[in-house]
Amino acid sequence: MAKKLALIYLCIDAVLIAICAYFGAVYVLNSQVSLISSSLIILASFLGYKKRVAKKIANADISAFDDVNENSRIPSQDEVANLENSRIPNENEAKNARNSRISNEKTPKIPLRLYEFGSVLSPLRLLAYVLLILAFFILVKKELFEPLSFLAGIAVMPISALFSAVFIKAK
Repeated sequence: MAKKLALIYLCIDAVLIAICAYFGAVYVLNSQVSLISSSLIILASFLGYKKRVAKKIANADISAFDDVNENSRIPSQDEVANLENSRIPNENEAKNARNSRISNEKTPKIPLRLYEFGSVLSPLRLLAYVLLILAFFILVKKELFEPLSFLAGIAVMPISALFSAVFIKAK
C-alpha cells in the first residue's frame, strides 16, 4: 500500500513538474520547494502522532480488556429480539423525546489535558513549519515567488491522498 501511495504522489508530482516547466523554471522551483516543505510537515506530523499513540498504548491497562473478554458471551436470538422490542418507544415517548432539550448543566465537561498537545507542538513538526516559512520568505526576497505554483506544490499532498483513497479502495 505504501508503494502504491508513493507511486500516486510521484505521478502527481511529475504532472505538476510538467505543467510548471511549461511556464518556466521559477514555477518549477516554487512548486518543488513547497512540495518538499509540505512533505516534511506531513512526515513530522505522522511521526509525532505515531509517538503519541505508542505512549498511549504503553500506558494502557490491558488487564481490564482481559476481564471483559473472559466474562463476555454471545446473546441468544430470543434475548436480542426482546432487547430490540423493548427499545421501540411508543408515540408519546417519541414526541416527548423530540421536544425535550439537553441542558448545558447536564453535559459533561471535557478536561483540557496539556499532554495531548505534545504531537502538535513536537520540535520536528515546528521545525518543518519554520522551513516552509523560511522558504517562502527566501523566494519573496529573491523575487522568485510565484503564488500559484507555490500553492500547487502544497496541494499535491492532499490531492494525492484523495486519489489514493479513491484508487486504492476501488481495487
